[in-house]
Amino acid sequence: MIGVIGDIHGCYFTLMELLSQVRGKYGEIDFYCVGDLVDRGLYSHLVVEECIRSNIKVALGNHDCMFLYSFKYPYHPYRKIWFSNGNTDTLIAYSEIQEDFRKHIDYLDSLPLFYNTDDCFISHAGISILYADRLRNCEGWSNADWKFFLSDEMEATAGVLWNRTTLFKLNKIQVLGHTRQMEVTHNERSNALYIDTAACAGNKLSCAIIEGGKWIDTISVNTVVGDIVRGE
Repeated sequence: MIGVIGDIHGCYFTLMELLSQVRGKYGEIDFYCVGDLVDRGLYSHLVVEECIRSNIKVALGNHDCMFLYSFKYPYHPYRKIWFSNGNTDTLIAYSEIQEDFRKHIDYLDSLPLFYNTDDCFISHAGISILYADRLRNCEGWSNADWKFFLSDEMEATAGVLWNRTTLFKLNKIQVLGHTRQMEVTHNERSNALYIDTAACAGNKLSCAIIEGGKWIDTISVNTVVGDIVRGE
């Protein structure tokens, strides 16, 4: 049994309430996250620190990647894109705790693009059906094969960080974020579970419980207003 958390986007106090509720029901299960720890919300630095502290296994999200590349590769096009994608509060947060900045950059740089567990395949934006021809024999792929393929395509529009197309149906449930839903949504045709429930837009943060290859439960908490509105 594992718990997979949707896009957090700097909503630290919402995250802490969600972790408390999941632990209260299921104990100390292994936590994963589909990425996008940073941007939009006010407390990106605290979210990253909590993921490190609690050993949450995080797949790299496109916002995490834009943040990382803006400082590791400052001439990369992602830097310009990042400045028009909700980075203001991230910059403010890190300007106030500069001592954690380098540690967090190194942490984000270490995040994988996916987790291929016994129960599910976790990534930020999912595996696009546009790659169907190249994925005909993917059931026999090793994690090294997946890493090579996803890394090669990571900056593509249909890549695992950016995809918004229909998903390719794997031999196990895909769990992803990136494309917002008001509720956790299962697409039966592609056997894909969308778990970004728009915490940073004031809706809620969700954790999908996966066991035996199946989605068995969802725990969600409403966004704490103070995570997205200053002075609350």
